[in-house]
Amino acid sequence: MNLYPKASAQHRLGGYFLDLALIIVTCGIGWFIWSLVIWGQGLTPAKQILKMRVVAENQRTNATWGHMAIRQFLIPVVFAIPGLIFQALGGFATGFDDAYSSDPFAGQGLTILGSLIGLAISLTDALWIFKGGQLKRVTDLWAKTIVVNEANPITN
Repeated sequence: MNLYPKASAQHRLGGYFLDLALIIVTCGIGWFIWSLVIWGQGLTPAKQILKMRVVAENQRTNATWGHMAIRQFLIPVVFAIPGLIFQALGGFATGFDDAYSSDPFAGQGLTILGSLIGLAISLTDALWIFKGGQLKRVTDLWAKTIVVNEANPITN
């Protein structure tokens, strides 16, 4: 079994933005299909390109499909809920149609607040890797995973 060092914070942040760029370029569809094929190997499209891999924290084996679903889908959905609630409240405040609202800007503040909350949660998760030298995002903590750099195996 090969051992690999943890991926650096900069390498992981680069992977985060590369995944984001791939999502935008493929309108999410290509990234999602690619991800479904490789999640069982502890990979995302960016991790595959950048030679990183998600492994189970204790066993140091490839993260399972379940680990990846928690990291890449379930936790981000949970993170999105607070922002979506405020955006929905903003929609209710305007009646979802500015043409029929007496004050077309009534819910705009809530909608903007929802967007800012979502952005703050996403950035907190992404930047968490710089906290305490653990090189872990919040999603890693909850899914009990770490990300390793396969480009530099540890030799004895």
